[in-house]
Amino acid sequence: MTNSDRRRDLDVSSDQLRAYLQRKQWSEDGKIRNVATIWHRQDNDDAEVVLPLLSVKDYWRRMREALASVASFEERAVSEVQNEIKQLFMNVITIRVVHDDTNDGTIPINDGVLLIAKAKDLLSAAARSLYVKRKQFTRGAPKEAKEYLETLLLGQTEMGSYVVNVIAPVQTVAIAQDMVTTMPLGQAITTNLVAGLSAIEKATTTFEEKGDLSAFDEAVLAGASSNMCDALLGFSGEKHNRNFEITVTAVSSTLFENKPTKFAFDSKHVDVLERATGYYKGDYVLPARRVTGYITKLRRPKNETSGTITIDSVVGDVERKVELDLTGDDYHQAVVAHDNSKMVRVEGDVHVRSKSAQLLNPKNFGVIEIEDLL
Repeated sequence: MTNSDRRRDLDVSSDQLRAYLQRKQWSEDGKIRNVATIWHRQDNDDAEVVLPLLSVKDYWRRMREALASVASFEERAVSEVQNEIKQLFMNVITIRVVHDDTNDGTIPINDGVLLIAKAKDLLSAAARSLYVKRKQFTRGAPKEAKEYLETLLLGQTEMGSYVVNVIAPVQTVAIAQDMVTTMPLGQAITTNLVAGLSAIEKATTTFEEKGDLSAFDEAVLAGASSNMCDALLGFSGEKHNRNFEITVTAVSSTLFENKPTKFAFDSKHVDVLERATGYYKGDYVLPARRVTGYITKLRRPKNETSGTITIDSVVGDVERKVELDLTGDDYHQAVVAHDNSKMVRVEGDVHVRSKSAQLLNPKNFGVIEIEDLL
């Protein structure tokens, strides 16, 4: 077996094993020249691990022996110990789907495939908003972020609803957070994911209280986007009928506390997410609005009593041309108002798109007289 084969086989460094031993209450109480340190346990004098230093010539063989010593004490396979050690240096994003049809740990295949695809999309959205804040991303992540996303792993699923674990290694590639500090790219993406989810959670609460989609504008500055909302919607299944939870457990560091952060989404939140992603894409409905302005266009098919008018108005602090359909007397009033350059008003739900707006279910159409403005 070559050295490279041994490295791939072990995939754990002496520094990582040292951190594991410290976490498991082993104590360093001896040293063998400049080649190894000796570790014991207070509760078992016979337990001993000889941890090689990186400079020793037979480092990989000694590491294998050290791992075998730990595995023997814990009465586990060496591979199980290695996996636990590696997880100490990985961020874990746990996605739990809650529904009657997932209680036995299974899920319909289409929704299972969607869940895994959207898990990667969630991390991709967090990666892209790390570099620039936007409501919607139409291009892929930068090269280094894309390469990092390819290192993501799927962990073992768990029983009791359907659970998927996404394991995100902490890479050595660093990204500047300011002029002084840096953090590994994987850690930065995970941090940004938590910030984005927290902002969406806060904006959802504000929207539920005030009914104003502009609550999601501030969330963009924290990393939220339509891409992140779309990924979250995917976790609710093709029919958007499942509750789900996301738990982010990050590696401890001076910049990120190793404390799991949990986000729960029920059917009510899923409905808000649908509105939020439409808002970010410039395709959403503002309910119960009053539109006022001048009619700039009239259109009616020949021999018809109803037609379409266009009003220049301000919707959500933005000047928009709002189209709506009127029938009978209302359309006749619109023609007269247009001919006499008078303002009109009408109520309904405004469907806003990126380049247009339409008033749905119009009612209470009328002409605004001068005395109404005084």
